[in-house]
Amino acid sequence: KPLLLYVFLFYWNFLNALFTVEAPQSLYTVEHGNNVTMECTFPVNGKLKFRDLSVSWEKKDELKKQVYVLLKGEEDVKSQHSDFKGRIKLLKENLNLGQSLLQITDVKLRDAGFYRCIIGYGGADYKTINLKVKAPYRTITQGVVNTGDNKWKLTCQSEGYPQAEVMWQNREYEDLTDKANTSYETGSDQLYRVTSTLTIKSRIDEIFYCIFWNKELQENTSA
Repeated sequence: KPLLLYVFLFYWNFLNALFTVEAPQSLYTVEHGNNVTMECTFPVNGKLKFRDLSVSWEKKDELKKQVYVLLKGEEDVKSQHSDFKGRIKLLKENLNLGQSLLQITDVKLRDAGFYRCIIGYGGADYKTINLKVKAPYRTITQGVVNTGDNKWKLTCQSEGYPQAEVMWQNREYEDLTDKANTSYETGSDQLYRVTSTLTIKSRIDEIFYCIFWNKELQENTSA
């Protein structure tokens, strides 16, 4: 019996050594709200025997989250985590080519993290892929209110992630940030809603700039 067990383990390890899953791209970066398709590849060696194939994509959070499961050619939708309901598709037509392509639509901030692509087909192997999600402060909503006596309230608001700094300048690019009031609240899908208001006194036409600086992405957007 010990000999049989040894031979079995040797044979299993030998099979797995021959079967290797690869990740052509180990890091994907996608903008919030867009779609992303992540890929891992595996050896097919001839025509794919669909009934012998098992494909699993899982997200490695504090608790493991099942993203997609294909077990012996059959999809298992019941095991899918609620975070991914209605947003996941495996491009099955590519399986014949030895490609496991997982598409996530309408990407959320919470989708960021490490994913494990596990393939079972004769042997078994997996690769880990990192997904990063960015949310630049693309659109700035502006407001101008006259409060009387030549006083004006200038407001800029935008959503993004992570939390942005807001700077203010005039036409001469003087820094007016200290005179502004900026507030933060968590908006939809963990995005920060940043509102900044500058109160100024002016009788003539002037130009003022509000600048949203996203330090982590090294990006700024101005209005």
